[in-house]
Amino acid sequence: MVISQKGNKIAVSQLHSNFAEIQGELKRVLDGVNSGRILQSFDILTKVTDAVVVNCETLGLASELPVVESFHRNNFWRALNQCWLVALQNVSKAQSYEDQLCEEHIVHLHSSVVHWADSLATFGLVDYEMGFWETDIVDALSNILDSIRSKDTTTGAASS
Repeated sequence: MVISQKGNKIAVSQLHSNFAEIQGELKRVLDGVNSGRILQSFDILTKVTDAVVVNCETLGLASELPVVESFHRNNFWRALNQCWLVALQNVSKAQSYEDQLCEEHIVHLHSSVVHWADSLATFGLVDYEMGFWETDIVDALSNILDSIRSKDTTTGAASS
């Protein structure tokens, strides 16, 4: 995902293009999750989230002022957050063993989410109506990690 800018300002047409690209990528994530491509979907989602966080100011997401006419910042954040939560709720839909999230993936995602939230906190964009839902996403990741560890414990006990 490339977010171009001239100086610190970004053209309105470029903003429209960037937000359309982000929405398209979020749709790809959900389509991938629905078809069982879990690792690929989380790769896309992490890249999109990272681009949003890194370019938060450039995209105008850190300001209370409207960035682009008819742009609804709350809807943008809600879409990103809900994409995370839906994807996490459906990790068990992996089409193959190789496409499943393992403990290392979850730990890495958790670390990334905390890092992004720390960056967004400087703008007051964490766990509010207008911002990143760190707590909800971290809770979902923790539940998945607990489930993975519980399966590993059960599997290990059964094979002993």
